[in-house]
Amino acid sequence: MNELLQSAEQRIRRIRNEMLESKMDALLVNHLPSIRYLTGFSGSSALFIVKQDALYFFTNDLYEMQIQQEVYQLKGMRTFISRSSIAEMANQKVFAKVKQLGISEGSMTHAMHKALTSAFPKVKTISDAGIVHKIIMQKMPHEVEHIRKAAKIASKVFQSIIKEIKPGITEADVSAEISYQGRKAGAEKESFDIIVVSGERSAMPHGRATNKKIKKGDAITMDFGFYVQGFASDMTRTVFVGKASERQKLVYNTVLEAVLTANAAAKAGIDCKKLDGIARNIIEKAGFGEFFRHSLGHGLGIEVHESPRISRDAGGEKVPNGSVITIEPGIYLPGEFGVRIEDDLHIAGKGAEVLTLASKQLLEL
Repeated sequence: MNELLQSAEQRIRRIRNEMLESKMDALLVNHLPSIRYLTGFSGSSALFIVKQDALYFFTNDLYEMQIQQEVYQLKGMRTFISRSSIAEMANQKVFAKVKQLGISEGSMTHAMHKALTSAFPKVKTISDAGIVHKIIMQKMPHEVEHIRKAAKIASKVFQSIIKEIKPGITEADVSAEISYQGRKAGAEKESFDIIVVSGERSAMPHGRATNKKIKKGDAITMDFGFYVQGFASDMTRTVFVGKASERQKLVYNTVLEAVLTANAAAKAGIDCKKLDGIARNIIEKAGFGEFFRHSLGHGLGIEVHESPRISRDAGGEKVPNGSVITIEPGIYLPGEFGVRIEDDLHIAGKGAEVLTLASKQLLEL
């Protein structure tokens, strides 16, 4: 717990420094994954307030026992259990000397903002400018280790599942087996609804498994991940049932070149748009640019999709040292098939550690 406490307090010190620069008297965090990064709390109802001289944690009585087991003993933090957190803030005069309160516009509902401004009419709410999200992009060593273990489980499941795939089995069968194998290997749960798409359906980037039977000649794309200690992995592999056609090989090898090149280029401080472009240029030069229709990757942690966004639309954002990101180029040919390959990477200085250990070589089953 000492390591977890020290990590949380280090993040809070950074938040306070950012608050000073933004002339923010207090910061209200209502985004639950961010609260977990900062306090250890994994429940579904909480508010966390950061001031320069105090911390406040609010939840309701459903979590009275849970907070005793999970919440870090942060220096200067007071915990309140109430069915009305905003009313309790008023009772405790939390914002008595607060002129500017930072809030996350992306995670706060209109109803909550209205309740806040009604309860504290003299407090001006301002954007937190993504302070917390910026700080939690850099993962602590124990967090990286959880993701590494989750990625190891996903890789193990992939190596097991390819032995089960054969003509006649359904996409749903494969999905169910992935889920079962992951839980059996020690995962808490799946990171998201498992994607298993075959044949023409493999051209659907986010298709879901159906009762479609897999047949010889199909490309099968499987996108899945697992949670370990609250942290997710996310991997994708495409395989072929029987001999791959020359067109399938061309597309696969183009995507493989893109992922390997981007993995090698990933490092601390690289521009997100530039990293996306490194992979995208390979696909465009091969003549498939219009069929790579999504971003190259994203941050990974408690949430499957976190900052940074590795995208051609990224506006000057850099890949932070210590972050965990995905690299997932794909080509999707409507009416034919699709290919995507995705790895999880831990960014460490001038390079990156690939956490997804499953083979990326073209597999004909």
